[in-house]
Amino acid sequence: MRKFKRIEAGSYYSYLSEGCRLCRRGAKLVLFVTGLCPNKCYYCPISEEKRGKDVIFANEREVKSIEDVEDEIELMDALGVAITGGEPLVRLDRVIEFLKLFKKLDLHTHLYTSVPAGKTVLDKLARAGLNEIRFHPIDLKNVKSFEESIRFSKSLSLEVGIEIPALRFSEELAEFVNEHDIFLNVNELEFSSTNYDELAKRGYEPNEHYGAKGCDEIARRYAEVVEKFHYCTAKFKDKAQMRRRFIRMAMNHPEFYEITRDGTLICGFIEGDKEKIEKAKLFLISKGQDFVEVDGGIETSAEFVERWGQTLKAEGLKVSIIERYPTSKRIIVEVIPL
Repeated sequence: MRKFKRIEAGSYYSYLSEGCRLCRRGAKLVLFVTGLCPNKCYYCPISEEKRGKDVIFANEREVKSIEDVEDEIELMDALGVAITGGEPLVRLDRVIEFLKLFKKLDLHTHLYTSVPAGKTVLDKLARAGLNEIRFHPIDLKNVKSFEESIRFSKSLSLEVGIEIPALRFSEELAEFVNEHDIFLNVNELEFSSTNYDELAKRGYEPNEHYGAKGCDEIARRYAEVVEKFHYCTAKFKDKAQMRRRFIRMAMNHPEFYEITRDGTLICGFIEGDKEKIEKAKLFLISKGQDFVEVDGGIETSAEFVERWGQTLKAEGLKVSIIERYPTSKRIIVEVIPL
């Protein structure tokens, strides 16, 4: 009987690919390489910001140049990259360009695709540095169309799997995965603002974490018969995977930031017009205090603004303590005015 290892937030596995191992550690950058896709999957959770648009994002950072991706890799100390979309192979040349960069940086790479890619495409991906490929049969149909792609990918020494949302149990899919000795990743089906109506129309109902009710039972049925199996819940992605990525990012910030258990940052925030901010900078320098200039003001230690808040306010500056995400967008989750 297969042994399963239970991890956080309801996820468990009998087998984890290297890509999943790195994701679990929060060490994989997610490269959304394009929002273009020839398919119209009713369960696709991609946001309106990305869906159908030829845009690139590295985690939450919109990418305008290679340097943006390199900055995000450095910010989170990435050990690997997950390449997703849309359909990444719609922009094959772009994917190849990024893979060559990641290979130079010695990063593990995996790619998701719904395309039964041919030998020429797969050979290009492998030569550029791809390590792992995950095929997605749309609506769990036409599974056998991936047979040749899987065989050739394995001959190229790529790690190969099938990745699906927990739409339903498919005996054909389970048998296919075992027959070809590849892994199966089942993700909890997630509700989003863009797929909610379509999922509800088909009878799916959200749970408290915006996963679909019944996914755990679907996953259990796959787990009973699939040799190399992994179930990933929406709660795990939010509470464990993302939190660990945030912590990795937070650790790369200056020491004056306080890091919470969730990987958010607490710091002092000084706001004002350009002239007043220049005076504030001189004041911080005179006190030997580290700080970072950001859009809208200055971030420094919470302890410093608590001590010198009245002095700064007397100069017409607005002073507060904030908690924010350690991401490039600097989303603020709490503000305490001083």
